[in-house]
Amino acid sequence: MPGRIAIVGATGPTGRALARALLERGLPVRAVSRRADALQAAFPQPEIEKRAGDAMNPASLAAALRECDVVVDCIGLPGDRMAEHAATARNIARFVSGSGAKCLQVSSYWAYMPIREQPLSERHPREGGPPWARARREAEDILRGAGAAIVHLPDFFGPHVHTSTLQLGLVAAAKGKAMDWIGPADVERDAIYVPDAMRIVAELLTREAAYGEDWITPGSGPVSALRLAEILSGILQRDVRVRAAPPWLLRALSLFSRDLRGFAPMLPEYVKPLAFDGAKLERLLGPTGRTAYEDALRATLASIRASPAG
Repeated sequence: MPGRIAIVGATGPTGRALARALLERGLPVRAVSRRADALQAAFPQPEIEKRAGDAMNPASLAAALRECDVVVDCIGLPGDRMAEHAATARNIARFVSGSGAKCLQVSSYWAYMPIREQPLSERHPREGGPPWARARREAEDILRGAGAAIVHLPDFFGPHVHTSTLQLGLVAAAKGKAMDWIGPADVERDAIYVPDAMRIVAELLTREAAYGEDWITPGSGPVSALRLAEILSGILQRDVRVRAAPPWLLRALSLFSRDLRGFAPMLPEYVKPLAFDGAKLERLLGPTGRTAYEDALRATLASIRASPAG
C-alpha cells in the first residue's frame, strides 16, 4: 500500500473527490493548493493534512510535497492558462524524479484529439489536434517521462464541478432553464461522475503496474442530451427542454468571449458521438462499477442547489 499521498490541485472537483475516496480506504492524505484558506474551507477534516504550495514555483511545490510517497496531479487550469499545465507538470516531475515518489496525473481524453477511431482506447494516436489538446498532451508526456500513470477521463460532472459542458447544462436545468448542449441533442457521448472516477484513481494508486501507463477510463455509458433531459424531467418534476447550440453559433459568440474563443477549435470534436474502451483498465482492476445516470444526476443537482452559486 502507498504511504502518504499528496493531491496537487486538491481544492478542485477531482481533488476533493479523490481525498474522500482515499480517506475511505484509510490512506494518509495531504491536500496541496496555493491558498491555505481555500484548503481549510475545502477540507475541514482534521485527518487531512493541508499544505499551501504553488505548483508554478518549484521550491514552493517541493516544500509542500516533502516526505510524500505518491503525488497526484489534479490541477485543472482555466482555458486562458491551459499552456501552464506543462510548467506545473515539469515542477511535479522534478520533485518525483528527485525524491523517488510515484506519480499519477488525472487528465482528459483531449490528448487523443482529433479522434479517428472509436471506442477510444490507449492505442489511439496522440498527435495533432487543437491548442488545448496539445497543451494537455505536452503535460502528460512530461509526467509519463517521470514514470507517472496518466488517467484519461471523459467529460465529467458532479459535486464542485464548475465548467464541464455537461455540468453547465445541469446548472441551467437546476435553475429552471433549458439544458444547454453543444451540437445535435440526439448524439450520444460518454460522461463520468467525478466520485466514480476518483474511486478508480484511488484503486490505481495501489497498483504497481499502473505506473508509467495510460488508462482510458469510461464513464456511465454514452448518453444523449435528449435522454439526460428525460431523466432530469423525472427528477425535477417538470419538463426539461434541451437548448442545442450549433457550432456556428458558438463560434460567433466566441468573438465576444475569451473562454469561448479558446474552446472554439474543440467544437468539431464535441458534436460527434464518443465512446471509450475500458478493456485495459478492467484487465488490471477487474470490473469497475459506475453510478447510474439517474442517481448521479440526482446527487449532482443536490450539490448544485447546496452551493452558494446554486
